[in-house]
Amino acid sequence: MDNLQKTHHLLSRAAFGPAFKYLPSYGDYSLQNLTNYIFKSSREVNDLSIVTRESAFMQYASRLTPEKKRELRKKQREQMLDLNVGWISRMSTTDAVLREKMTLFWHDHFACNIKNPYFAQDLNNILRRNALESFGKMLFEVSTSPAMLQFLNNQQNKAKSPNENFAREVMELFTLGRDHYTEDDIKNAARAFTGWGFDRNGEFVFRKKQHDYGRKTFMGRTGNFGGEDILKMLLENKQTARFITEKIYHYFINENTDEDFLNSLSAGFYNSGYNIEKLMYDIFTSEQFYNDANINNLVKSPAELIVGYGRLLPVRSYDKKSIIRMQRALGQVLFMPPNVGGWPYGKEWINSTSIVYRMQLPYTFLPQKNNRHKKWMTLDVDWQKFFQETQNMSTDELTTLIIGRAPTADEKRLINKTTMRFNYAPFKETVQTISWLCLPEYQLG
Repeated sequence: MDNLQKTHHLLSRAAFGPAFKYLPSYGDYSLQNLTNYIFKSSREVNDLSIVTRESAFMQYASRLTPEKKRELRKKQREQMLDLNVGWISRMSTTDAVLREKMTLFWHDHFACNIKNPYFAQDLNNILRRNALESFGKMLFEVSTSPAMLQFLNNQQNKAKSPNENFAREVMELFTLGRDHYTEDDIKNAARAFTGWGFDRNGEFVFRKKQHDYGRKTFMGRTGNFGGEDILKMLLENKQTARFITEKIYHYFINENTDEDFLNSLSAGFYNSGYNIEKLMYDIFTSEQFYNDANINNLVKSPAELIVGYGRLLPVRSYDKKSIIRMQRALGQVLFMPPNVGGWPYGKEWINSTSIVYRMQLPYTFLPQKNNRHKKWMTLDVDWQKFFQETQNMSTDELTTLIIGRAPTADEKRLINKTTMRFNYAPFKETVQTISWLCLPEYQLG
């Protein structure tokens, strides 16, 4: 495997694929320098600020008429769509691409589906700020966010009527994984989280009168535990490091696990105090990461696929309805996971219907006047700018950065045969580039 293939592999996993403005220069980077650049450029944090704070609390306004309530719900739906497309645009254009890739990973890990757009944005920013920092800090901030407290019903968790939803999911989905706790652990953890909620300003509050101050036994330890104690004990448990590391392994390396490599990564993650950046750096600089078994073996999620197009191609404008339509057709609408377990991943994204749609999707990027697909899709690509950036690259170099390998002789002949009827050179080049995006290999990263 040559350096350009390894570059494609690194960009597929640590980013969303190559960015068009850097296409001619990727070959000049050593893998180590490119890795260092990706990490360095992702240390800066910029919150999304698409939804205004006051929109979160309009629902608490007194004496809203039914008509006003309908207007409010409609406005909130529009704001959720704005938030969605705003994040897609951010992921497609930012240089802090590893931070956004990790934010997308945590968005699935801490899956949350609520109708309040400001709370959704707030949780997304918590994930972004902590995406490469401490998992423990992120766990505490997520657990006290109004979005998660509302989604998992801890607002209703009171001493006289404990609600076990949050306590169960914080162990099963966020830290330990299934079968590493008992039903009694859930019951006692739920008691510890009683009184945790948020006020009308969206601020975390501890309601003392609703808290259970009795003694609790959790994971073999007994005491007058509060929610903070439960989270600390979960972080002290090495199974949490193992669970998180394994999930990251499957998302960024391979759905099949090399146990020795996983154990080494997990131990390092735990001993670092759950330092996420160190874990990811250990992964991307390891020899195992570039093993043949780990190359082009992960199916891109719909979000990764859409953002990958946006990074590879100079998109002049995003049509909101088209971006949402693409996500719905592909099966992943950001901020709207199907359940608390998040979305499927890997091979589960591919079926007989989705693969056809995925492989036809790039044809919607053809210029407007030549494109029958534009009736339902608007993604305006500046093809002239793309070819200006790549004019000095060979077909093999460009294709390697797009699909991870040089085209075969048969593929070149087939694509040349497909495009030979086009006399207008720029359009012919556009169709050729789109043909590479339609290959099955582009679905893999």
